[in-house]
Amino acid sequence: MGRKPFLASGKILGDYSVLIKYFEICMSKGGECMDLFPSREILDDIKEMAENKGYSYLEVLGEIRVRIEDKINCDIAVEAYKMVHGISVSCEDARMELLKEIVAWYLEAAETLGLVKLKESWKP
Repeated sequence: MGRKPFLASGKILGDYSVLIKYFEICMSKGGECMDLFPSREILDDIKEMAENKGYSYLEVLGEIRVRIEDKINCDIAVEAYKMVHGISVSCEDARMELLKEIVAWYLEAAETLGLVKLKESWKP
């Protein structure tokens, strides 16, 4: 199993290599990285989406994407993706991969904290 960020269980995603590499690069360059960490507001919203609205992983991804997409540094995302996978991709592709890992992390963190109960059907 791959590396996981704090509070991630691996239930949705087993490998968070692009996310972890993104944070490593971002922090080494003195960038703003902490605003991508799961906030109480986002975790509460995920709880609402999961429990009261029955949202799927993809629906949560769509909702959260709108809120955090602009916080992702495209250059760092592309660099992280290339370092992990060995190929260059567009900004949009690197950002989308990172968003998938971030939302999986948020969902797993919410479950670890007892806010939601994830089902296997949530796997992307």
